[in-house]
Amino acid sequence: MATLLTHTGRVLILLISWAIAAGAWSLDTQQLDKEHQQIELGDHLPAFGESLFKGAFKDQPFRGFNGGYRVTVGDQIALQLWGAYSFNAVLTVDAQGNIFIPEVGPVHVAGVENGDLNNFVLRHVKRVFKNNVQAYANLEASQPVKVFVTGYVKSPGLYPGFSSDSVLYYLDSAGGISRESGSFIDIKVLRQGKELQRINLYNFLVDGRMPALQLRNGDSIVVGARQGFISIEGAVQESGQIEFIGPTTQLGEMLMVAKPDPQANYARITQVIDDEQQASYIPLQEALLAPLHPGAHVELVSDSDISSISVRVNGEVDGPAAYVLPYGATLQDLLDKLRYRDNADPFAIQLYRKSVAKKQKVALERSLDALEMEALTRQPTTTSDKASLKDTAAMIQNFITKARKARPRGQVVLANNDNAGDMLLEDGDELVVPLRASTVSVVGEVIFPTSLVFNERNTLEDYIELAGGFSNNADTKELVVLHMDGTISRIKQSKFDNRLKGVLRPGDEIMVMPKIQASELQVTKDVTEILYRIAVGTAAVLSF
Repeated sequence: MATLLTHTGRVLILLISWAIAAGAWSLDTQQLDKEHQQIELGDHLPAFGESLFKGAFKDQPFRGFNGGYRVTVGDQIALQLWGAYSFNAVLTVDAQGNIFIPEVGPVHVAGVENGDLNNFVLRHVKRVFKNNVQAYANLEASQPVKVFVTGYVKSPGLYPGFSSDSVLYYLDSAGGISRESGSFIDIKVLRQGKELQRINLYNFLVDGRMPALQLRNGDSIVVGARQGFISIEGAVQESGQIEFIGPTTQLGEMLMVAKPDPQANYARITQVIDDEQQASYIPLQEALLAPLHPGAHVELVSDSDISSISVRVNGEVDGPAAYVLPYGATLQDLLDKLRYRDNADPFAIQLYRKSVAKKQKVALERSLDALEMEALTRQPTTTSDKASLKDTAAMIQNFITKARKARPRGQVVLANNDNAGDMLLEDGDELVVPLRASTVSVVGEVIFPTSLVFNERNTLEDYIELAGGFSNNADTKELVVLHMDGTISRIKQSKFDNRLKGVLRPGDEIMVMPKIQASELQVTKDVTEILYRIAVGTAAVLSF
């Protein structure tokens, strides 16, 4: 971001032609026709960062201190001495950087970090009072200061505050940076005419970084003239006019500020170079390194009309591992291209999708956040409850830590839907054609998790016994059966000894969930929901 931003350029547009072809891009160069109406692209967009200055900083002066704050002239220090000698007063750091302690004399504290102040003062006291005197020193108030704010701000002037207040406080007090003429990336702090610090507010807006400064009486904050800029809008998270330093910049650098939407795949760029207007429409990956001149206008586009998608295919099929299909292709379009092997099970095809996995992960995180809030905010009513809640909270935190590591597969359930073939495919989908299964897996809270040869005569109870039986932590009231096609069956205890013909099938996973031992009913319900969500989404049973 070191090269961000330049002076206001007026881009005139008369006619923009785009020649679009799949996998190719064209560049149209047109002479400006000064007789046509002038259109200023991007002029309607705000300057990136102008929303900073709406009173949120000037209305909240900062009088506090952190451990790294250095004592300066005018600060007030509360000092207490006790023991063989008593003293209690608020002392002001004088012009020489000293405080005067009776019987001890002047102690130079200017420049001492707040975190070291108490020990620093105590060492000086001990030089006089060898024994039986203790000291406690604490910063009471920072020095009131007046700082000049000038340059391209709305209301230049001298503004009061405290030495601990940030540069943003003083800029906001001056009405903020002028949108038309002020720079957000070229701000200088001067002390006695010499540059103390140069500030780029984009570092604060994007990364939250702001230099820690202690301002003094008479310091100046000078906002420089606006640098060159480009305007950017469309499929971005933050539209606006973005400054940069230098004769040109690159789109990739500007997008560190504007942040493109995930679906953005093309860039429409209009700019004037050597008095000649140029318009281009190119794939985003190629546009990232394209040079942009001051005044350029960029629109990111999610252009699905000319894009294609790629779908991976794994399992019992002959042919390529990935298929490139036109945008808008359906599942049936892909299935028509597949050549199944003899042992394939085309009726148990599995489809995994990144967008579904992402939604599953978001839903899981929300449930975990709610559980964490519930566990941490419960209040004990008795002393015994306090110990119990502490143990439960620790157990839940351990469970949440493990649960956050779960990675949903994003399986799209295709079974029991006659219209599944009409479903549109997405770029990055993965299709798995499984081997015709002959086993049943038993996982979770059993003695020996294993895979067993499927036998239609066996009941769920038989399979559990073949896996060594339930573990001590098993929930024996209900079992979850995860079928290969992504559907699930929840079987109650009363049916464990039934053969369940048609329900239990080859390739199924019998999941034995853990028993939830929590004193609170709501916690039990929440944890149970999360365990089932993880089991279905990841095909794994998480212990509790």
